[in-house]
Amino acid sequence: MTTRDPVLDALGLVGDLPTLPTVALEVTRLLDDPSSTPRQITEVIKADQAITSKILKLVNSPYYGIRGGVTTVEKAISFLGYNTIFQLLIGVSVLEFSRIGGSQGLDVREFWKHSLGVAVASEVIGVRAGLKEPRELFAAGLLHDLGKLALAKIAKKKFEEAIARARKDGIPLRDAEREMGLPTHDKVGGALAEKWRIPMALRAAIAQHHQSYELRMQSVAKLLQPQVDVVVLADAICRRWEIGDSGDQVIPEIDAALVDRLGLTMTSLDQVKGEIARLVEKSKVFLDLLGEDV
Repeated sequence: MTTRDPVLDALGLVGDLPTLPTVALEVTRLLDDPSSTPRQITEVIKADQAITSKILKLVNSPYYGIRGGVTTVEKAISFLGYNTIFQLLIGVSVLEFSRIGGSQGLDVREFWKHSLGVAVASEVIGVRAGLKEPRELFAAGLLHDLGKLALAKIAKKKFEEAIARARKDGIPLRDAEREMGLPTHDKVGGALAEKWRIPMALRAAIAQHHQSYELRMQSVAKLLQPQVDVVVLADAICRRWEIGDSGDQVIPEIDAALVDRLGLTMTSLDQVKGEIARLVEKSKVFLDLLGEDV
């Protein structure tokens, strides 16, 4: 059962949260169904030619570097697996409501640059930290600020005012959102991820990336803590390195305790800077493809 957020309810925003395209909802349902078959999932994706085309373009981008390329969903899945294809599907689907028109303050293209930076950094850090399935961290980083897009869609004027206030007063965007009487973007993103039935590993990163470790320990399964830590760290370094613009001008400090929990060092982070920069450059192909919709 979905947990209703009282702030969202009070503002009348719950019903305004967008839904996923039918193909993404159906794939989500099938992945949750232990009796479903790989063929069923493949056929659902293939039924939507527009989404299939975008997924194949992403799979054939330099970021994945698949020799010879792939021309079918079946081959894409054989190379990258269902989880990665599903996460690309979710990423493509998010673009369906990222056309926010003349919204002031949040430059959608710069927002996606930042999101792609966090996605790349999350995967690189996940590899360095020895996490299982580090490729799946790409989607967690890509979607971590999902709530900002939702607020820009469902509470456009107040969200614009929150961004303006945050910049003028030099305060975190979450503080400005509260001052404007809005639920914070991480809460909105978490509510949206729950509505979409996004897997818990991604949902935790979306909903909890601004929470302290102590608070996260009370609400996030221990198994998922490293994934959230990775996204928090990736977000911090991308904001410090000014990769894109998340709409939040306050530069966070790097949490030494978090770095230690991941078995990394500040020196090792400096060493991955070049690797992240190289992969961000490759990921610009994603931005070009995503730019068809923004």
